[in-house]
Amino acid sequence: MEKDVKYWVDLSKYDIKTSDAMFKSRRYLYVLFTCQQAVEKILKALVTKYTRQFPPKTHDLLKLIELSKIDIDEIQKEFLSKLSFYYIETRYPQEIAKILKDINGKMALEYLKNTKALIKWLKLKLK
Repeated sequence: MEKDVKYWVDLSKYDIKTSDAMFKSRRYLYVLFTCQQAVEKILKALVTKYTRQFPPKTHDLLKLIELSKIDIDEIQKEFLSKLSFYYIETRYPQEIAKILKDINGKMALEYLKNTKALIKWLKLKLK
């Protein structure tokens, strides 16, 4: 299972680096998307570690935190809920345009900082 946990951790690191690159290029929607992906993958590492099973195919961060059996506070829960919204499977152009109107550099930076802090905290739970 350690190999599987490492797999998820490595993917999470890759996604956070992608978030940084997207921020530098001012592609703010993709900052939020890759932040969601980075958190999803660190949570999948935790689920793998604590359940000794490969995690389910879900993008629901609250479900993954529940499966990991890690206690989080209300602020963290609210952040995970908000971040889950930015998972992009397939969206129509009108939907993307509407979402883009609400996203700016300040918001993207805030999400990026919060994501990095949350991942750092969650990684402590892997030890």
